[in-house]
Amino acid sequence: MTRDRHDAGQAGAGPDGRRYRRRVPDTTTDDIVTEPFVELVERITDEAAEGFFHTAAQLVVIQDGECVLDTAVGSTHLGEPFTRDTLSALYCTAKPLLATAVLRLIADDELSLEDRLGDVVDGLDGLGAPWIAERTIEQVLGHTAGLHVMNTVLARILPERSREGWLVASEPPMAWRFGTDRAYAEFGGWYLLGKAVESLTEQPYEAFVRTAVLEPYGVDPDDLVVRFDAEAYDRLHRRISATYDLTMDQPVPLLAEVGPETACEWNPAFGTYGTMSAVATFYQGLLDDLDGAEVVVPPDLLAAATTARLPLNHDATLGRDAGFGLGFMTPLSSHLFGNGPSERAFGHAGQGGTSFAMADPDRGLVLAVLFNAGLDADTALSYRRVNLVDAVYRAIG
Repeated sequence: MTRDRHDAGQAGAGPDGRRYRRRVPDTTTDDIVTEPFVELVERITDEAAEGFFHTAAQLVVIQDGECVLDTAVGSTHLGEPFTRDTLSALYCTAKPLLATAVLRLIADDELSLEDRLGDVVDGLDGLGAPWIAERTIEQVLGHTAGLHVMNTVLARILPERSREGWLVASEPPMAWRFGTDRAYAEFGGWYLLGKAVESLTEQPYEAFVRTAVLEPYGVDPDDLVVRFDAEAYDRLHRRISATYDLTMDQPVPLLAEVGPETACEWNPAFGTYGTMSAVATFYQGLLDDLDGAEVVVPPDLLAAATTARLPLNHDATLGRDAGFGLGFMTPLSSHLFGNGPSERAFGHAGQGGTSFAMADPDRGLVLAVLFNAGLDADTALSYRRVNLVDAVYRAIG
């Protein structure tokens, strides 16, 4: 492991054509582990060898635009080295990608927060579900649209052709107050946002995310695969490692993740694969835009999206008081990210606490973490995630 500082830059272009450079992780170099993070990496490595919490991990930290930690430890489900190039299913950690693409459409006046889904999703009014058609883009992004009843477990076991029908039939409770009551929508909201993007842009949602968000931010689409097509899967599938489910009596690898049926399915809600280096590059792009770069999203719109829209209240899906902006978890104190992040910090987390990423504008910090194992919620969130985030904040001082 090389303990080294690295400041290689990647370029992005703003709407005015100007070029911006950022110091971001470069997976062509050796691992980067600067001195403040040596103890943390040693601990995560030891835990991977023990296998109680995970058998592999990727960790990336960027502070003030400089990558100070970018490493991977442990082994894949095949017993091969888990590297910074290893691709994993990101589940809901990737939700901000599509949310940012929607924000770009809003910035381009192709969409507004007040638009009804029925007006921007082709064929939605014809489904006979006015309770969905009347929902606004703001309600969907802010998880107040009542689309939470159909969860990821049901969505995963249903064939693609059946998902829309189940979603239409999955109405919220009768007393639900649209725009006021909030419950995290794991599947339905982002399924419909994907449909809206395709209706408005007349291209696959993954293509628009790639050209409107990833490429301007300097993210290699081979390292953050919004959706595999057959060619990309054939080329990249050997890089995919399966997640372990450690909630049962013995570790169970989720082998469906590495197969083409799952990897290539149309799934804007939780179908993205990637590396933490690529996710960190995306979040650094967001920080730069907040600081005025305006490569993808204007700072005022992005600031509004990364600020909680409503006071904290009980979230029926998460089972706790929680806050959301427009596609982002915030404040992070309401999502079990520990006491380190500032009130302006924002991010998102994925299935079973396996991965999460965040940016803290007040500290100039980006953090992206992936563990290759899902745990029970208390262990994954209250213990593993809180302790790791706290350790990172101690390290940066």
